Amino acid sequence: MASLLKDIQERYSSFSDKERQIADYLLSSPEEASQSHIKEIAAKTGVSVASITRFSKKVSCRNFVELKLKLARENHTEESTDIDDALHHQYIEIFHDIQSLSGKESFSRVLSLIKEANRIFIYGLGSSGLAAQELNYRLSRMGFIAEAVTDPHLMVIRSALLNEGDLLLAFSRSGQTRDLLIPIERAKENGAKIISFTAYGDTPLTKLSHEVLWTVHPIRNGYFSTGLDLSALFLIDRITVHFLQDPYRNKIYTETVSVISALSHIDRT
Repeated sequence: MASLLKDIQERYSSFSDKERQIADYLLSSPEEASQSHIKEIAAKTGVSVASITRFSKKVSCRNFVELKLKLARENHTEESTDIDDALHHQYIEIFHDIQSLSGKESFSRVLSLIKEANRIFIYGLGSSGLAAQELNYRLSRMGFIAEAVTDPHLMVIRSALLNEGDLLLAFSRSGQTRDLLIPIERAKENGAKIISFTAYGDTPLTKLSHEVLWTVHPIRNGYFSTGLDLSALFLIDRITVHFLQDPYRNKIYTETVSVISALSHIDRT
């Protein structure tokens, strides 16, 4: 996601209701917005022209004209009436967005925290639990001591037993789910490091986190806003590929895959 859309996403939780109406429109229809008059956007979002002007300045633009220019430069959407083509373009948009969300320095620090952790616990509820389970499979296959926790009561139990040197990875799009935040607070109090995978900035989750890896705002996901977040899966792949460059981790991964493959050939008759 290029700079303007990224800035809007990171600030989203701090916006007022009217500002969120503007943000939702810009995130979901950046191409249309880049070609619209300020009065047209005001009518579509139900806010005043003055509100849009103030919003433009709040997201580091000198005025509405600059906001439109930035949107035009950043937008890569291609419209199509064919569902397969539309789906294809949406995948392209998602990967374009996610590649510019999390910088290399932040990602490198996340890799170091994972590598240095004594134990790794991965929390996620609902569809975020699917991402937690997938990352657990990947890390476990590479020899990390990891566990996915998708039950809120079990999260409380695990967090009570975490210590300094342990690492907690938390998947949450909103960053405001109470059942997730309570055990994370306890884990941090016990000295565990926290890494969050989230789409919103300035939330209780990001404030608890030592590092944040950004996923794509749900409005930008369109069709995929209710299932496994593709941008989270991209981050999981990115983590996996980086660790597989280590010959030791690659060897363990190959061995675990071989063991699993052998099980499928056991004669059960």
